[in-house]
Amino acid sequence: MAKVGLKHLVFAELDTSDNSYGTVTSLGKAVSSSVSPSSADAKLFADDVLAESDSTFVSATVTLEVDDSRDATVLAPLLGHTVSTGEVVRNASDVAPYVGIGRVVPKIVNNVKVFKAEFLCKVKFKEPNQEESTRGDNVEFKTTSIEGEASALSTGVWSKGKEFTTEADALDYLDTCFGVV
Repeated sequence: MAKVGLKHLVFAELDTSDNSYGTVTSLGKAVSSSVSPSSADAKLFADDVLAESDSTFVSATVTLEVDDSRDATVLAPLLGHTVSTGEVVRNASDVAPYVGIGRVVPKIVNNVKVFKAEFLCKVKFKEPNQEESTRGDNVEFKTTSIEGEASALSTGVWSKGKEFTTEADALDYLDTCFGVV
């Protein structure tokens, strides 16, 4: 299996009282995505050998990078900021909501293209760094990255994924993850 792309980076706000999602919104054009799970590990040694071990999901660091064309207004809802007539207002008391994140990863499996829909159920993002630099001898594109932490729903589920033969079927699956009928 070879991953050959990243498409359709979308999100919707999560209502944690009933694990339902609001309106699905695009984050813009996807540049990269990274999900790094962390776990709590325990080992029990008895009679001088490893007798038991456990590795339990704790959370995952999620890093998303999008093209910079609409970042101010698109990222604002992920951070709890207010947007009015194109102006983003960041307040010290803003609280980032939990959101669901969906994406489609095109892959080649046995010389056949498939589309893996991946869904993170509960993610909270934090304010991204703002980095710019002057143009020098060469033009360099800058994009926007945002980092968050994925955690499990009250049901214990933190992520879902499924492969499909068509991109349309992968997008339909993501809609069902968000509760869109």
